[in-house]
Amino acid sequence: MSTLLTLVSILCVAFIGNVLCAEVDNRHNHQNVWQRRQLNVTNSDIINTPQFGKNSATTPWPALGRQRYQYHNNPSTQAPLWVRPNNGTNWVRNTPSPQQNLNNLHNTRPQTYNGNFLNNERHFNAYPTNRGGAVNGAFSSGSLLSDTRDSHTGNQRANSNQQIEVSDEELRQFSEDLLHKENNSPAQYVSVNFQGKTSSRSTVDEAPLPLLSINSAVYSMPTISKLTPLYNNYILETNQNEVYTQEEKNEENDFLNAVLSTPVMEYTRNFLINKGKIGRDPQEFKDILRQIWFNMYARGGNKVGSSGFEHVFLGELKKDQVSGMHNWVYFAQEEQKHEANYLGYMKKIDLGGKGFLVMYHFTFHGNDKPVNTMFIGTSPEFEMALYSTCFLMRPDRVCPLKLNGNRFIIRTYTFRYRGKNMIGSAFANV
Repeated sequence: MSTLLTLVSILCVAFIGNVLCAEVDNRHNHQNVWQRRQLNVTNSDIINTPQFGKNSATTPWPALGRQRYQYHNNPSTQAPLWVRPNNGTNWVRNTPSPQQNLNNLHNTRPQTYNGNFLNNERHFNAYPTNRGGAVNGAFSSGSLLSDTRDSHTGNQRANSNQQIEVSDEELRQFSEDLLHKENNSPAQYVSVNFQGKTSSRSTVDEAPLPLLSINSAVYSMPTISKLTPLYNNYILETNQNEVYTQEEKNEENDFLNAVLSTPVMEYTRNFLINKGKIGRDPQEFKDILRQIWFNMYARGGNKVGSSGFEHVFLGELKKDQVSGMHNWVYFAQEEQKHEANYLGYMKKIDLGGKGFLVMYHFTFHGNDKPVNTMFIGTSPEFEMALYSTCFLMRPDRVCPLKLNGNRFIIRTYTFRYRGKNMIGSAFANV
């Protein structure tokens, strides 16, 4: 009997032990899945899920009330993949804008789209280390206009809406429409002699005759007559300070007034208004053009000796390298003075009786520029309209256009100097 009682006691103790062990194990197995994930997380556990800041919110999944952990290698440089706008309840994918990526210089520096395009447009020293503005000048992919330009509400609107995108097809249609607005084309006064084809590496002059022959009537056209007086306002070398006088300021103002009064520029202004890039105040558009084209800056070093206008509509020399020089009116004058020597062309586009777009090889003051492009026979307002629109719509990126059914692109580069963004370079490529 005692033996039977002993056996029953042993069985009872074993049964109670199993129950207790099972309860402990059951509690362990029902531990919160997010707690166990915290304890056992490895690099293989990294997932693309919303990440939260310290004070933002808790996870929307089980274990409500617990902080969501951030499983990434470098939280200081990666932006959240998902965000909650205005701390709302809906989650949306976070697509960083170019402005959000400014701290990563490798992401913001424009890539060269053609390794053979040796036109020296990117031969500048300084790149930005401080996006708030550079003392000596720097290329930037930031917003077009400076935040300091707050005297016009339209400028602030242009800043805030700078990320509004326009499609490639809209840009192509805009350029075709703009060509139709070029009613009084200077091309009627220009004869072009392309002569032989060449290459960027050729050392042979394939064009012994001048490229351009100009009828003097072209210089009486309203905007061209205001363009040429600006030529003697600039020093060719970029390492010399420019002296800016009141007379030069008046000449710039006269030129802008003439340009803005044309159908071409009026159409451009309406296009930019419709796309949210500028306000409706005409003075605002004039101020923008003055800033991006005529504000002076130092293109490397401490000498304030350059501007977007001088670079594109005239030309510059920097350490015996030819830079810019994309306007046919200036090229024709320099060719007549035997300072510019046309050596032949690589590609050309016919604008249907309203001029040409040509890629060519030339020398300037004895310095070789293997590849360059310029419009021929087009008005100053037409060229300024295309370059300005691309600078506003696609700064530091490809700007696809079309003229007379021919597709090509324009590239513009931003030069940021003392808190303002100006045109560093603007040119076409065919």
